[in-house]
Amino acid sequence: MVATRRILVVDDEPIATKSCRRILSVTGHDVVTTESGREGLRRALSEHFDLVMTDLKMPDLDGMELVRALRNERPDVAVVIMTGYGSVPSAVEATKLGVADYIEKPFTPQQITEAIDRALTKEPPPTGASIDADRVREVLRRASTDPSFGQRLLAEGSRVLSGLALSPEARAAIVSGDIAWIEKHYGQLTPEERDWLQRRLQAETW
Repeated sequence: MVATRRILVVDDEPIATKSCRRILSVTGHDVVTTESGREGLRRALSEHFDLVMTDLKMPDLDGMELVRALRNERPDVAVVIMTGYGSVPSAVEATKLGVADYIEKPFTPQQITEAIDRALTKEPPPTGASIDADRVREVLRRASTDPSFGQRLLAEGSRVLSGLALSPEARAAIVSGDIAWIEKHYGQLTPEERDWLQRRLQAETW
């Protein structure tokens, strides 16, 4: 567990902000919440926070604007994004902007605390690039050859990958079906792997 830090939670859904406050307060963090994206951005830029958790889809401010502003104005602040299935492509973009992690809704207390701990300790991925590549290829090989695993991954996304030591970027690319990014970083895919990723890209469970 990391030391107590000041965390801002930005989400237009009251149940999400209340859940995050309850989970993170129990672990000893100083938690501030707001249900307005614009208010969240104002506070994130004018006050001290060690970490900002933000939803991406909010009515008064697109969460991506908040992420971009923080990267430009407060690059020292760690960012974790929360997203529903429909926001996975934006989650991928945000991850590539340098956010520490993203969490799919509905989330569990363990997913929240683990993501926050990773972000605040700023530890590098435990695998290293070559091992990360091996794990990505193993996941795609299983998805394309094991119907049971492939269907679970199609339906549940990153929750199936939670036990694997993958970087946030790799997880985001797999659950979004980002063929171009995976091939750029890990080499050419087999036709079967490309076919599975195409199906993930088109999955209605987002």
